[in-house]
Amino acid sequence: MKQVVQVNYTQEMVGYWKDRSQSYSEQNRAQIESDKREVWANLILSNAPKQDSLRILDIGTGPGFFAVILAQKGHQVTAVDISADMLQKARENARLYGVEIAFQLLDAQNLPFADDSFDLVISRDVTWTLQEPEAMLQEWRRVVKPGGRLLYFDANWYHYLYNEDFLRAHQENQKMCLERGGFHYDKQDVMEEIAFGLPMSARMRPQWDLQTLPQLGFSKVTVMENLNPLIYTEMECMQYWSKPEFLVAAEK
Repeated sequence: MKQVVQVNYTQEMVGYWKDRSQSYSEQNRAQIESDKREVWANLILSNAPKQDSLRILDIGTGPGFFAVILAQKGHQVTAVDISADMLQKARENARLYGVEIAFQLLDAQNLPFADDSFDLVISRDVTWTLQEPEAMLQEWRRVVKPGGRLLYFDANWYHYLYNEDFLRAHQENQKMCLERGGFHYDKQDVMEEIAFGLPMSARMRPQWDLQTLPQLGFSKVTVMENLNPLIYTEMECMQYWSKPEFLVAAEK
């Protein structure tokens, strides 16, 4: 049985994304410049409050993909991340695409924003990293205005560390990527060590999200599953075949 490795979450995660910041930014730029940009934006805004100008908080912005595409739509975006290197790439991308975004370096566990500050809180592939998911989702809810929305995209990225069926699919997917020229990051084992110690890796999602968010005070909780064919290019669909992306939407 694999043993949980005790790690300093912040230090290890920041170090990993420091190394990944350049390649991940290049991936994000390719997505911003593809025809999938409008698909992502429409998917978000169709589930957001219906306002011409939304106050949006993008948690774990990375190189700024969501922040850029939503600022391009005329919305007021605040984007935060725990990684200074990722935020540097996000600032570069904001300048490249000519948008104004308020960036802040911080951990999303304790947000320095007043209650009821944002119409929309969003994140992409962040919730699986939460050390205390219930507490942190409550903190995210705190900064949403009444009637505002929380939207997050994620997948069972590391559930294969706990589930044999998922492991077989992951291994098949890895083999496919190697054969067809997909992306492979040499330090994947580093993130696996971190992920094995994170609670969300062991939970089957989005079933967990559907059960938990109402308990945290959210209403109108919905899920869209198997988004890969909608949001990804053909190559990305191959890359992430074993880890279908889902969207969770909820209202305060």
